[in-house]
Amino acid sequence: MNPHILPFVGAILLVLGSLFAWFLTVLQLPGNWLIVLLTALAAWLMPDEQRFSVGWLTVGIVFSLAVVGEVLELATGAVAAKKHGASRRAVCLSLVGGIAGALFGAGGGSVVPVLGTLIGILAGGAGGAFLGAYLGETWKGRSEEQAVAVGRAVAVGRTLGVLGKMSVGVVMVLIVAWDAFF
Repeated sequence: MNPHILPFVGAILLVLGSLFAWFLTVLQLPGNWLIVLLTALAAWLMPDEQRFSVGWLTVGIVFSLAVVGEVLELATGAVAAKKHGASRRAVCLSLVGGIAGALFGAGGGSVVPVLGTLIGILAGGAGGAFLGAYLGETWKGRSEEQAVAVGRAVAVGRTLGVLGKMSVGVVMVLIVAWDAFF
């Protein structure tokens, strides 16, 4: 095998791995952190002297963006929950419900490839977050009206947070690809 082609193959694998990791973020799993890990591994394995390489500055930028994505996701959900007086129980159950709903939505949305899956994941995650928050509030003894209001606020906040985190993930993948190839 030509030794000059190895860095090119490594760069392609890095970008493909980052895209897969971004898809994990869509599933509400820690995909952005996997992008950071893959980028750090590539920076360690692919020296800067090579044509196709990733630098440690890129690792730092991608790490910082992953932190921003986490803060964005948590802040939007927490602000929405707090605004409507959600209990800790409702918030915890909404997190579990959001992940379970996203996984369920991924399966149900796969009838229409790619776009259907994304919509299924977002809708399932929002529905699961709503149901979790609703159950947490009713378990706490809150009124039906208050439980619905908290559930709705948490679902909207979670959806906005996931969309923000997904957007940050896209930027991360683009930065990694740019540094690997240009």
